Amino acid sequence: MITRICTLALFTASLGAHADLQPMSESNMASVSGQGGVYLSGEFAINKNGGPLWEDGTRPYYVRDAQGNLSIDGSTPADQCDDGICGLRLAMKLNENSEGWYVLDDLSGGLSFEGLTLQTETLTSVPDYNNVTLVNGEPTPATVALPDGDEVVNIGLPGTIAFNDFKFKFAVSNNGEFGVPLEDGTAFRQTEIFGVQLDGNITVGGNLLLFPVD
Repeated sequence: MITRICTLALFTASLGAHADLQPMSESNMASVSGQGGVYLSGEFAINKNGGPLWEDGTRPYYVRDAQGNLSIDGSTPADQCDDGICGLRLAMKLNENSEGWYVLDDLSGGLSFEGLTLQTETLTSVPDYNNVTLVNGEPTPATVALPDGDEVVNIGLPGTIAFNDFKFKFAVSNNGEFGVPLEDGTAFRQTEIFGVQLDGNITVGGNLLLFPVD
């Protein structure tokens, strides 16, 4: 009997606590303030263990027969990928009339970051980098006041970005597909401009402010 009475009392009390929603007045809304934000961490990995196209760590060259069919060119040694792992190939063409391709080739590895933040804030002044003067020998931008205040999105850069065997090559090529000759039979050609390989940490800092535009 005691258990039933307690249960009934709690049930009655819960019904009283969940009243209908009531609209708030303008004055009550004006007194409410809040601030939100997002803290992001992540890791990106690209072909760290190889990709689906060149699983054996080599990239063959091809030739076309009289009918335009492709076959592996046995007279040309296959391209050997570093450490037996072939990276991603990203080819870009400026327009349909361009004869060549810009290529990010053999892109692989990973990068991670922690501490990328997104939040909103209201600014009453901002620096004017179009009006910079020397103050005590240091270039100092002028300050522009925002009398009404502007709400901006503040993107805080992560303190450290870690690279794990991150690499790629920038090249120009006559075909977006590696090792594939053109339809007229012209052999595949590619010229590497430079290569990048990163292993370790890079320290970054600062904020990016996004202002609304009417």
